[in-house]
Amino acid sequence: MQVHFIINPYAGNGRGIKRWQQFEQQLTIQYTIHRSQYAGHTLLIAKEIAQCATKENPICIIAFGGDGTIHEVLNGALNFENVYIGAVAAGSGNDFARGYETFETVEQVERFTETLNSSLHDYGIASVNEEQRRFINNFGVGFDALVAFTANESKLKKSLNKWRLGKLSYPYYVILALFTYKPFQLAVVKNGEERHFKNVWFATVSNQPYFGGGMNLSPESNTSDGILEVTIVSNLSKRKLLFLFGSVFLAKHTRLKEVHQFSAKDIQLIFDQPVMAHADGEKQKLAHGQNKIQLTVHKKAWKLAK
Repeated sequence: MQVHFIINPYAGNGRGIKRWQQFEQQLTIQYTIHRSQYAGHTLLIAKEIAQCATKENPICIIAFGGDGTIHEVLNGALNFENVYIGAVAAGSGNDFARGYETFETVEQVERFTETLNSSLHDYGIASVNEEQRRFINNFGVGFDALVAFTANESKLKKSLNKWRLGKLSYPYYVILALFTYKPFQLAVVKNGEERHFKNVWFATVSNQPYFGGGMNLSPESNTSDGILEVTIVSNLSKRKLLFLFGSVFLAKHTRLKEVHQFSAKDIQLIFDQPVMAHADGEKQKLAHGQNKIQLTVHKKAWKLAK
């Protein structure tokens, strides 16, 4: 068993590298360390590592960072067999750690190398024309994508990360975006039937319950059931939208008539105008004129080391 740590030195505004330094001092097993240097680098590193895995010599790749780091590890390593994926939460939002088991101590990592204890989980696939992006938490379009991207790129979040309060930047940018965002029209194709929604704030397709730094958006989501959950918020006033984001931490938003939730294995989203999209909080670029996104799920397709 080979163990590879991919460290994101920028996670949590540097908190990730500090935690790694403490973690490394306690490790007694053999391992290889890699440091990502730019956006997308983790994906390339994970792919290069994963292609060396064999049945006789399996590999465990452990992401040391936040949701963006584990997202890139997943997209780099998924197409290869004999690969286990693990994580040590060292970001600001850490929604992955809320929906999946993660390593919290060195002892847990070293125990895994002896037992190879793991569990199988789903991942979602978002397809736009011939381009695909895999996600393990959620894929969203509209308001939540705008807020996620703005918060992730903000100086405020980086400042709050110093006090481990980075997730508080999300509610702040929710309020800020209310003044500029314009809802869109959406058609959803599911099981051959088409449903239309007007004045849509956002549509999120979930593989696990949490997003936005602990918001329990999709409480019924299960990471191993081969099903995706869709949450659509439409025809909602700005004031009520603020209430929704406050209530979603306790999963009380599902009582609102403007919140529509349903499940499916295969979903198509069709928009009347260009929208912003994100996969696991990472911005996804849609070319001009691309107004359709196909979403599917691959059941129990990757191994989570635990």
